[in-house]
Parts: sequence; C-alpha cells; structure tokens
Amino acid sequence: MSWALVVSAPEEEAELVASELFDSGALGVEVQDHSLPLMPGTPALPDGRARLIAHFASREEVFELAQLTSGEPLEIEEQDWSVSWRAHHKTMRMGPRSWVRPPWEELKLSPGEVAVAIDPGMAFGTGSHPTTSLCCERVDELLQTFPGADVLDIGTGTGVIALIAARLGAARVVGTENDPVALAAARKGAALNGIDSVDWLLAENPDDVPGEFGIVIANILLNPLEELAVQIAQRVAPRGRLVLSGLLSAQGDAAVHAYVQQGLRYVERKERDGWCRVELARD
Repeated sequence: MSWALVVSAPEEEAELVASELFDSGALGVEVQDHSLPLMPGTPALPDGRARLIAHFASREEVFELAQLTSGEPLEIEEQDWSVSWRAHHKTMRMGPRSWVRPPWEELKLSPGEVAVAIDPGMAFGTGSHPTTSLCCERVDELLQTFPGADVLDIGTGTGVIALIAARLGAARVVGTENDPVALAAARKGAALNGIDSVDWLLAENPDDVPGEFGIVIANILLNPLEELAVQIAQRVAPRGRLVLSGLLSAQGDAAVHAYVQQGLRYVERKERDGWCRVELARD
C-alpha cells in the first residue's frame, strides 16, 4: 500500500496549493475542480472548492502534513505514480497554431503549428486550467495579428505561455515570477524544449522589468492584479494589448475597472468553465 493526502482548497488557489505540495515532497498531485469531469464514484465537489490528492513515498510524510494542512490521510493500493499519473495528462490544442504536450507524447504538426512540452510534475501551469488555456489561446491569436511583437508573461509558472510565444516568433519574451521554485521550473521547461530566447526574471514587481511590450499577459489572482495595476499598465506599449486572467467570471468587471483607470481601453472578455480572460489596449 502507499499513502496520499487529500486537501481541499478554494478553486482559485488550487494550483498554488499543488505547487506547495510538490515543494513538500509530493510525487504527484491530482487536482479535481469544476473545470474537469470527475471519475465515476468520485465524491462531488463543494461549490467553489477544489480537491487535491497528493501522493507521497511514506506514511510519515502524509501524517506530518495532515497536521499542518487539515488534510485527510488516505491509504491506497501501491502503484508507480511516476507512470500511472501520465494517463491524466494528454496533448492539448491551445490556440489556432499551438499545442501543449507531455514529454512522453509525440505530436505530428501541420505546417505553421508549434508545440511545447511541459512536464506535469514540475510546478503550476501545465495548460489544462481554463485560465492558462485562455491566455495561451490569446497570445497565439495576438501574435498572428501582431507578428514579432514583444511579450511579457507576468506570473509565468512553468513558463508555458512564454514558451509558446517564443515558438511563435515573438521578438522578445520575458517571463517573470516572484516564486524561485516556479522560475526554476520554467527554466527547466525551456531547456526541455531547447528554447534559450526567453529572459526569466525573479521579480516581485513589474517595475523590475525594463521596457514596454506589445503584448502583456498577467495570469494571476485578482488581488495582485488590482494592487499592481499601475506597474502592469506601464509595461504595455502604445498600441499594445494587455491580457488578464486568473479571474473567476464574477471578477472580470473589477479587473477591467482597475485598468481602465490606468488609461487602457477595454477590448473584450472570454469565459470558460466559470473563469474569464479580459483584454485591454493602449491607444
């Protein structure tokens, strides 16, 4: 038998909690939220909550973390989670020209298409969450409209958005993180894909990033989006676009309001599975 820890978290914090569980030694973390269908027999999720099942090598690790997280220890049949969890991670289309795939899957691309390999065991941001997929989709579309634009990815996670932008020919790509563990994962992801053109910066504040960008992506939570509105808006070049996500559908208007106050113009919003992406422009 082996052991897992079952933890409940607000949906908007699930991927952050998953990253923390990896930092605590988890071999793999399954995230169950309302954006994905549950396996038959799985208990229903409470409204607004996600369930995380983190698999560990030892009983002691699980019970120690249970005391800290109010999680529930779970004894399960022994299996190789480094292999069996792969069944839950498949190649996904992200935009009109872009795909994300796990490293063990091969993909035949059509002319003009690109793919990025992301290891689901690294950290937050495999592309499966609606906010990540919405941002990947839009950066693909915007780089069709503005080929060769500079791209800034704030809160880059595993770097999937930045790596797609690099693959699609962005002239300059910068990915920032305030979490050194996530930034290390992004660098590993870049190495996995043979991409050395992205600048990875450990930055608490967008003011730490020099220059302006034709496309700025910020897939973070509403509170930091509001708190950093002045600094993020300053990174958007004239005639540039700002794409915001990490937002529940009910939070989209608040995000738009914060950036209209900074002189940006509302362009559009798109929703997916209870989450949304909003876009603004600098004229």
